[in-house]
Amino acid sequence: MSKILIHTTSLAEANPIINSFNLKELDIAQKNVIYSNDDLLLIISGVSKEEILESLTYIFENFDISKAFDLSIASCSDGSIALGTLFCTNRFVNGVNFANVTTIEKPLETDENLDTLLVDKQASFFKDTCKENIKDYYILKIVSDYFDEEEPSDDKIFELINNSILKWKNLI
Repeated sequence: MSKILIHTTSLAEANPIINSFNLKELDIAQKNVIYSNDDLLLIISGVSKEEILESLTYIFENFDISKAFDLSIASCSDGSIALGTLFCTNRFVNGVNFANVTTIEKPLETDENLDTLLVDKQASFFKDTCKENIKDYYILKIVSDYFDEEEPSDDKIFELINNSILKWKNLI
């Protein structure tokens, strides 16, 4: 039976989803922790490009995936956009904001030469892997900071993701 994949890079991003969808950890010999229920599969990949590519490759080689979501936080270059605002970055979705995202591997010092509203650490790797394996995928970003602050705490990330679930749950 095919499953819907949700990809996150940290336990702080994953915990509200695990709780909301009553996911259970799978007991499989795999470097990354994977959670599941009858319909969903969630993987926590880690943040590096290598970790993301390796974990997504594992998922697509070992599971039948019908739809995929990358759900994570992103920095925003516009301070007038509220923290917690949800964006889809790869397609227009009714009721969800749209914006482009730049994927970086090293933190930016400034948003001075940035051409996109959002910045994250994984969207392009997720997109490239999905394009090779599946047609139906969504890249969802939740605004967590404005570059001029410290990275959000795990508690803040949990709160932002938890508050977003009702906004994207219907896409599943």
